[in-house]
Amino acid sequence: MIWAGKKEQTKPSLPGVALEGFRVVVRPCRDTDYSDWQRVRSRNMDRLKTFEPTWMTDALTQDFFMRRLHRHARDWVEDRAYCFLIFDKLENRLIGGINLNHICRGAAQNAALGYWIDETYEGQGYMAEAGRLVIEYAFDTLKLHRINAACLPDNERSKNLLTRLGFEEEGFAKNYFKINGEWRDHILFGLVKS
Repeated sequence: MIWAGKKEQTKPSLPGVALEGFRVVVRPCRDTDYSDWQRVRSRNMDRLKTFEPTWMTDALTQDFFMRRLHRHARDWVEDRAYCFLIFDKLENRLIGGINLNHICRGAAQNAALGYWIDETYEGQGYMAEAGRLVIEYAFDTLKLHRINAACLPDNERSKNLLTRLGFEEEGFAKNYFKINGEWRDHILFGLVKS
């Protein structure tokens, strides 16, 4: 963790949660995941940059990874965000990530869903399975009432995924997120606990 400009030396502590599906395991990141995370993110860098905020120059370094891991641990404890990695259960191979971000309690009880997957695993149902596990966790364990999601208008895979997961298209937001250095329009989706 970074406090007053100093790096905390303690090892980040995330809970031992593991969401198991038929083909995937979804769990919080560990410090031992760095090599696999770096390999997958590096191999998919050009594609991922088209859907994500601008990458920092050190975005694939171990130092960046550890700062991120400390932030995830803090967010988890403070009920601000829940970040997970997705693993192919059969091969125990890291294939992506999925997050519940911007947790809002009080009268809202909602979060925003974000996700990414290794290009070689796209279109095979892995993300849909991981999404169902995280949605169940959000509603049953975290007791959220609603999950929001947004995607670029030309991202057909993401739109199809959200629809498969039960999300409904709810609107259009101009210049909604800054993606790879540019403000981009997004289609807004929502899923309410039924």
